[in-house]
Amino acid sequence: MALNASIGQIASNLNGWAPHWLPAYDLNAYAAKVDAECGYGSDMMIAIEVKTRLFEETVAFVQLCGAFATLNTSVALRYTRVHGSEDELGKALEHSAASACQTYTELLKLLVDRGILVQRGLDSPPSA
Repeated sequence: MALNASIGQIASNLNGWAPHWLPAYDLNAYAAKVDAECGYGSDMMIAIEVKTRLFEETVAFVQLCGAFATLNTSVALRYTRVHGSEDELGKALEHSAASACQTYTELLKLLVDRGILVQRGLDSPPSA
């Protein structure tokens, strides 16, 4: 199964939480990039690195979906949307699209850096 199909399955299992604007990044290309840039000599170590990075992508995808969901009530969600400007969000997406290999972890970081999302503390309740 292609990795993009896996993200699609995750999105469908989130029952509409995935924002309509969230791009479908090519995780297969990202996996190939991680593989090519990995400094390990062992295939097993490379595989562990690739799987770890893809897991991080899946977590970032779910966190992005949760941060923009209208019912952000789960304590598992670590980010909250604080800036509502669609224009700012569009600019951030344009900036992300300029990257040679877009990732959800980079998009999440970019949205935090631009003040669109904030990270919640471990004990802070979800925002309504």
